[in-house]
Amino acid sequence: MPKSKLARISITLPQSTLIALDKKIVQPDYENRSQAIVEMIHQQLVSKNDQANAVMVGTLTVLYSIQSKNIHYQIIDLQQQYLKQVISSQHIQLDDQKIMQVMLLQGKSHDLKRISQNLIALKGVIKGHLELMDAVMPPLAQNDQQQGQDIAYAKLPTDNSARNTHLSVTSTPDLNTSRGL
Repeated sequence: MPKSKLARISITLPQSTLIALDKKIVQPDYENRSQAIVEMIHQQLVSKNDQANAVMVGTLTVLYSIQSKNIHYQIIDLQQQYLKQVISSQHIQLDDQKIMQVMLLQGKSHDLKRISQNLIALKGVIKGHLELMDAVMPPLAQNDQQQGQDIAYAKLPTDNSARNTHLSVTSTPDLNTSRGL
C-alpha cells in the first residue's frame, strides 16, 4: 500500500498541553510529537463517525471459557442473527479453559456496538473489546440484495457422526451463473 502524502502544519499550544503531550510521547507508543498528534486526531475522527452512526469497520475480540454450556452455539446464533454485519470470524483455543474469538464486523456504528454488547454479555465471556475504525470494506456479494434467491442454513450434527455425513446443496441456475460457475 502506498504511503499517504504528508503535509506540514504549525500549531500553537498552551505550555501545559505541550508538557502533557511530551509525557505521552515518553510512552513506547509514539516516536515523536507528530505521531502522537496524528493518532489523537484519528481517534477524534473515529469518535465523530461513531457519534454520527456512520458505517464503520471493526474487530470484536472475545475471550470466553469453554466450561460455559453452549456458549459456542450461542455465539454462532448471534453471528447468524447479524449475518450482514459479521463478515468473518476466527477462534483459537488458548489453553484447556479459554478460547479467543475475533470477528470482523462492518455496519452502522450503533449496530456494531449492540452486537458486541450482546456477545460480551453472554454467560461465560471473560472479556471482550470492540475496536472501530473509520474505514469501509468493499461491498461483499453476500450482503447485496438477494434478488429472489433463498439461502438455507443447515444445523450439522454435533456428535462424531458429523464426520461421516455429507451435506448436499442444490443451487439455482441463476446462483451458479452469478458466481461464474
